[in-house]
Amino acid sequence: MTRAEAQRVLLLYRPGPPETGDPDMLEALELAKRDPELGQWFDQHRAFQKTVSARLQQIEVPAHLRTSLLARAQAPATLLTPPQPTWRRPFWLAAAVIVLAACLLGLWLRPRAGDEFANYRARMVSGVLREYQMDIKTNDMRLVRQDLGSRGAPADYVVPRGLERLHLTGGGRLTWRNNPVAMVCFDRGDNRMLYLFVLKRSAINDPPPGTPRLAKVNELLTASWTQGDETYVLAGPEEPGFVQKYL
Repeated sequence: MTRAEAQRVLLLYRPGPPETGDPDMLEALELAKRDPELGQWFDQHRAFQKTVSARLQQIEVPAHLRTSLLARAQAPATLLTPPQPTWRRPFWLAAAVIVLAACLLGLWLRPRAGDEFANYRARMVSGVLREYQMDIKTNDMRLVRQDLGSRGAPADYVVPRGLERLHLTGGGRLTWRNNPVAMVCFDRGDNRMLYLFVLKRSAINDPPPGTPRLAKVNELLTASWTQGDETYVLAGPEEPGFVQKYL
C-alpha cells in the first residue's frame, strides 16, 4: 500500500478499535506507525476530526425547538405552518450546514491516488508481501489459464522464456480498482517465489514501455513492461542479472 492509498483509506477512519474485517484499514494504520510523514498527516487529520466534532457539540439547540416540533406534530394539517424560506431559518441550522459543507469540501480537495502504474505496482507487491492466496495450485499452465479466464482475469498472457524454466506452483485472481489482475506464481528453486502480475494496459494511465524497467519496491525487485494489450510486472527477491535470467 502506498502512502497516497493509505491516506485515502484513513480518511474513513473513526476513533475506536479498527474493524477486524477491513484489512485495508489495518494495513493503513500499520503504515502510519512506520511512516513518519504519513503518521504526522494522520495526527493532523484526527485533530481536525476532533475539532469539528467538538464545535458541532457546542451548537446549542434552541430551547423552544422541542415544544415547536411537538406542536407541529399535533396540529391539524390545515394549520401547519408553511416551511420558512432559507434566510429565515434558525442561525444554528445555518451554522451546522456551513460546518458540514466545509468538512465535505476538505475531504473532496484532498489528493487521491490515481490510476498511475506506480500505485498499481506497489499495491501488488505489498499484497504478496503481506499475504497472498492462490486460487489454484498446480504445475500445469493450461489449468492456471483456464481458472484465471473463468474468473475474468487475463488468461492470454505471454510467459517469458526465463520463467518457463522454473517450477510453476499455481495462480490467482486479484483486483486493482475493480480491474481483474492475473497472478502467476513460480518457485525459483529455493522455495523463494517469483510473481508475475498481468493487467490490461487500458486500466492504467501511464503503462510502462515494451523494454523492461527495473525498480525496487519494498523488499522485492520488479521488472515491468507492456506487451500488446497487457501490462506485466515480475516481482521477486533481488539478485544479479534479474532481467537476463527470468525474461
